[in-house]
Amino acid sequence: MFATDTFIDTVQGSKKYFVSTFITDENIRKPLNAFVDAQTVFTKQIVKSFTDISTHVAEEATNAVQKAAKAV
Repeated sequence: MFATDTFIDTVQGSKKYFVSTFITDENIRKPLNAFVDAQTVFTKQIVKSFTDISTHVAEEATNAVQKAAKAV
């Protein structure tokens, strides 16, 4: 999870740097940065949800295989 958060922060930080560098009007810069912040929260939540679901599915599959192996 740490690596994905770092990657997301790096990409989003690049977006904010771009906005800060090339958008000089504060009235435009502020909403663009807020949009990037919203994207960051959304993307991190997607990754967390996917990780939680994947972990649960893997645990259940392992349990099913172990149960089947004991039955044989």
